[in-house]
Amino acid sequence: MEARIEPTARAWGKGASRALSRFTGYARTLDCVHCGLCLPTCPTYGVTLNEADSPRGRVYLLRGFAEERLELTPLAEEHLRRCIVCRACETSCPSGIRMGEMMEAFRSELARRTPWRLRDALARFLLRHVIPRRDRIAALTDLLYVYQQTGPGRLARAVARRLSRRLAGLDDLLPPIPHPSVRHIETDGSRPVEYPSSGKARLRVGLFLGCIASEWFAGTHHATVRVLTRNGIDVIVPEDQTCCGALHRHAGLLDDATKLFERNAAAFSRRGLDAIVVTAAGCGAALREPPPGFPRDLGVPVRDVCELLDEVGVIAPARPLRVRVAYHQPCHLVHAQRVGPEAVRRLLSSIPQLCWVPLRDSDRCCGSGGIYNVLEPAMAQAVLEEKLRAILESGAEVVVTGNPGCLLQIRSRLSRPGVEILHPVELLDRAYGGPSGDSKASAPRTGV
Repeated sequence: MEARIEPTARAWGKGASRALSRFTGYARTLDCVHCGLCLPTCPTYGVTLNEADSPRGRVYLLRGFAEERLELTPLAEEHLRRCIVCRACETSCPSGIRMGEMMEAFRSELARRTPWRLRDALARFLLRHVIPRRDRIAALTDLLYVYQQTGPGRLARAVARRLSRRLAGLDDLLPPIPHPSVRHIETDGSRPVEYPSSGKARLRVGLFLGCIASEWFAGTHHATVRVLTRNGIDVIVPEDQTCCGALHRHAGLLDDATKLFERNAAAFSRRGLDAIVVTAAGCGAALREPPPGFPRDLGVPVRDVCELLDEVGVIAPARPLRVRVAYHQPCHLVHAQRVGPEAVRRLLSSIPQLCWVPLRDSDRCCGSGGIYNVLEPAMAQAVLEEKLRAILESGAEVVVTGNPGCLLQIRSRLSRPGVEILHPVELLDRAYGGPSGDSKASAPRTGV
């Protein structure tokens, strides 16, 4: 980013150079014409109706900070931290504002300027020393399984819920942790694993597992492997892949995000793949958009699993599913990757007797935002309320969405019993017969 804007800064003069040194995203703020078209799309502005919680208000704060006209007071910082970085404003902006890039740059600057805080220190520890390590995520998930399933764990859970509303909210966000025997995607720890297609292979793709999703949502990955191999696609699971870095970019840890991107580029680029398949919208956006200053992309096209299956076409399932289905569009799929709802609708419409029901404002943010719902629970809950009302109004029996964070966020507060929250590929897998049906993948091979 800096390489693109430094010549312009020299042309502007010392004032612009000083502003850029204070905030590297300064040049982006100058594109905003304050037209206000972003206001109806911003979830936080929809809650507070405060201009400072809108995209153009935040751009004004960032520009004033860079030009040293405004001090970064605790209140100003609060308004900037409240941005979910859903990027809906980017879709509605006629000037091409890149709010995601600006907020990443600001939070990187904020991490250097703000005093030590326990909350931020703990978040950085987890992001730097746990999230990139799948073995540590597996160990943490084993502890969570014990916490959910055993007597002492259930007692500790009950006590924690009584002691703190914040702890109760975190507990609500946890999914039911599967048994370890069915939780892991099979790898041998040293070599990639291949799941060959059930017929003649049309494509060879790499499956991106992510960090927490690799354990908490292993069921989605198993379903993805079954559906892909059922449709003539060989699936490779590189053993040396790591976290996508999206959470690090949201937190302003851009150097860490760049290192993770480099590791994933090395893991996937040498496998002879036609595409990298991602089941999480946030991960897909991070892998499609190199961090600032990174000279190249991953070297392999990145595709959301539903996007890829829609492009290549699928075998129509024979099993009917008599369910009413609504689709919540993940922000980072529709606004960052620019993959609209049509791909998912076409894909699931191949299922006999499935009934689509409209979801009001299906592209409206649910308040998840990576770990936003952990760091800013009050605002995340306020944003979620409108999404929950829309789901209940729709009469859907199943809500599908292509992002783990959205699944956790919606499931944590959905009060109507009997409404399932699933990834679209899980519903397609169910129509193929699921783990025990015809779609069962071939045994994996190692040493690819």
